[in-house]
Amino acid sequence: MRLVNPGKGLSVWLPVRPDLTCRSAVMNKLLLGALGLALLTPSLASCQVAASPVRKKGTIYKEDVDTLIDVLTDHSKSNRLPALGGDSVVATAKILAAMAKCHRRYYYPGDVPAVSRSVEFLISQRKQDSSFGDADATAWVVQALTLLPLDATQFGAEVDSARAWLGKNSQQVASFDQRVTSVLEQVRADVFPQQLGAAAVAKGKAWVASPTSLIYGEAADGLVQLVACQVANKALDKSSGGAQDPAAAVAAAAWSPVQAKALAWLLRQQQEGVFAVTMGGKTFPDPALTGFGLLALQCKPKALRTAEEQATIEKGLRWLLAGQNEDGTFGQQVPNYTTCVVVGALHRWGDPSALPALQKAQRAILGFQNSENGGYQKGDRDYGSIGYGNSQRGDLSNLHFSLQALRETGLTTDHEAFQKALTFLQRTQNLKSVNDFQGKVPDLDNEGVVLDATSGDDGGASYYPGNSNAGYIVQPDGKSVPRSYGSMTYALLKSYMLAGVPGDDVRVQAAAKWIQENWTLAVNPGTDPAMGEKVKYQGLYYYYMVLAQALDAAKVTTVKVPVAKAPSDDAKAVAKTVDIDWKKALRAHIESLQQADGTWVNSKNDRWMEGLPLLCTCYAMTALELCK
Repeated sequence: MRLVNPGKGLSVWLPVRPDLTCRSAVMNKLLLGALGLALLTPSLASCQVAASPVRKKGTIYKEDVDTLIDVLTDHSKSNRLPALGGDSVVATAKILAAMAKCHRRYYYPGDVPAVSRSVEFLISQRKQDSSFGDADATAWVVQALTLLPLDATQFGAEVDSARAWLGKNSQQVASFDQRVTSVLEQVRADVFPQQLGAAAVAKGKAWVASPTSLIYGEAADGLVQLVACQVANKALDKSSGGAQDPAAAVAAAAWSPVQAKALAWLLRQQQEGVFAVTMGGKTFPDPALTGFGLLALQCKPKALRTAEEQATIEKGLRWLLAGQNEDGTFGQQVPNYTTCVVVGALHRWGDPSALPALQKAQRAILGFQNSENGGYQKGDRDYGSIGYGNSQRGDLSNLHFSLQALRETGLTTDHEAFQKALTFLQRTQNLKSVNDFQGKVPDLDNEGVVLDATSGDDGGASYYPGNSNAGYIVQPDGKSVPRSYGSMTYALLKSYMLAGVPGDDVRVQAAAKWIQENWTLAVNPGTDPAMGEKVKYQGLYYYYMVLAQALDAAKVTTVKVPVAKAPSDDAKAVAKTVDIDWKKALRAHIESLQQADGTWVNSKNDRWMEGLPLLCTCYAMTALELCK
């Protein structure tokens, strides 16, 4: 298949088959390895959907804004204070900025005397260095003088010099626009701007009842919040065409009834955002399953989540944060794998409180890479790989998760870890021009059998150098070529993208050609037919997930798949192809496989724990999100 509209100049013929390849024993450890954790006996949370409130359209908080401005005006006048914010520069500037953006649109000069007095007070506070105090105060003064409708010649020099001062003393300072953005980020399916100014309204009413209790700093922040809610609500009116649903049309279109049904089931499997595993009749919280579960829950667009759903997600994420080990890992078993999954959930959250944990996790993942620090040399088979953790050998499945986690924690592609990873990636690819591996490897599916491995040349990928879960092709000289198969070939393509390999690179082109020649959604392709029908379905939902991740990372929209020639076709005729909209095809296929209760499960092969509805449902949800 040819990659159409690919990123980084990617113009390749793709063979398609991603799959999640985790060893059965290790996945059992992962999912049942919560032994050292506190016992959790969850009573499954019921997912009761209450009637959602309706968003008010138009201008909100009119009376509350007017009342608060009146209180500020009366207080400053009766106490003969120079400005609406008393003698506070930052409070005065915030109040003026809010007044300029509120429904009354106050201006200077010629508007109410309180505005004129306040502007003149700010100008009088200008320092010799052109600032108005610290960075926060100076930034707010610049905003106030910019937002108030002014004659272009008024205070232009003061604003320009203050901006120059801020440029030299750049710091993170708040702004009115950021307050509006903050309001919009809190909007949910049942939370609207009309509710997000409640605290400011309550304080305003208290100050009306007792004017002497007014605190300028709090009053200024309250007024900014109320006006930010006004501005945010107007933005929602515009983006939704006046509809009551505040979510943008694109977000709504990306969330289907199939996904909603799966999410409702997932919510019933957790307690306080934590997902558990049962072993020996006891139920324990599991960080890996919780990470996957929270990733799946976060597939619902943020603007469409209810406040209860968001609270559940955040409780689970904070539980994960609290459980981080001293060395930066998460969980007690298969530490690298678990850590990478948790990193994905925390990164998706985007909360600043997670940044220190993500940096610690990055150092831990780097420490798991098989490199010189662990005594490896470039000629060693496992050089550059990452496995489940500790001293375990590396594999392509763990490596693509690890590279994604490293990118999500801020590591750039010029870091040496990605260059070392490329050495291992090449050794998993059946491409003789780049794969230098030859040697003896154990056949993990046949005890006591040692394979004399060498590379093939079809461009696809196997689990690790010399080893394949799809079987082997034995050559006339007795050497074994590990068969390329879908999930690992997609994992390879995804890894090349994460490592910054350009689309026209021979390695990417070869992987793409294999995908094109093996495109299917019916099975995880590439398996030796002699292994039986059941083997075709191993890791099927993992395959769907990695397929979506790889093609999305490569910015592929359409796959050109060759059409088989009829016996009567001219042998010299140009091969025919059909364009496959992979997102549309994958979405329709996954939706067709959903169970009545909203879950997915691999009923044809439960290897690698795909007999667990929770795991398959998380894989399916992750894939569906990328099929927008």
